[in-house]
Amino acid sequence: MTYLSSKKIYPGNWAEPLNGWYKNIDTNYNDTTDGSKGGPTSVLAVPGYRYFQQRGYVAVTTASGAGAVASGSVIVPSPYRNDDTRTDITGMVISGSSTLPVYVYRATVSVASGWGDGRVASGIYAATGNVITFGPGLVSTGDTGAAVAQANLTSTTSGSQPGEVFFTAGTAAYSSNALLTATGAAGVGVNKVYKEFTAATTYTVQARESQTATSTSGGWYISSGDATAGRTGYFVVEVCYIQPDEAPGYEDIDGYLLGRTVS
Repeated sequence: MTYLSSKKIYPGNWAEPLNGWYKNIDTNYNDTTDGSKGGPTSVLAVPGYRYFQQRGYVAVTTASGAGAVASGSVIVPSPYRNDDTRTDITGMVISGSSTLPVYVYRATVSVASGWGDGRVASGIYAATGNVITFGPGLVSTGDTGAAVAQANLTSTTSGSQPGEVFFTAGTAAYSSNALLTATGAAGVGVNKVYKEFTAATTYTVQARESQTATSTSGGWYISSGDATAGRTGYFVVEVCYIQPDEAPGYEDIDGYLLGRTVS
């Protein structure tokens, strides 16, 4: 899915964190979500460039006995909890193009800890050595810009049984920073440059054996106790990027042209 349009807001309108959700509505009032999906929302903070922050989650409800899950689509939650025509969007998409490329500068993934109210699992399990990757597919962190565009969650905490690792609630992983801190060739290495996307790209959460593996392996799950109690584990993710703004159109100048007073 490629977003058809994006919504722009300005610093003065920015009252809460962005989550990437925008326009998923019922257009013919028949209780179905049949409107074209658009988005995500961006901030026009610096003239000529739009800044995006997409946030979402992957829910983990499966216990080990039911089989591990190796890949999950990110859900971008709707901010309209009381409007059933504005539903969540499944699939976190970055809409870059050759004309208006996207430049990713941050990616994160964490395990939700909840509020201590018994709704969120104590953590998430996986096979020992497995890495949980949030990114645009499974590519090596050695590829140009890949380390800036993906986050790899690791753990050395043993699980409750052999061959198992535990990702404690509250743990997090971060991408590399695309800020140069050295001069010369070392300053512009592959792990210190923005990741450019010139086509629509979907971000997912996947399990793999290492940060260089190019296929999924194993998977994740919650404890049987958490599953029985109806608790859910969550991978909470975020990707931030910039994109050149579209060229201005007539709608950007018509307010200055119509209804002018000539003295």
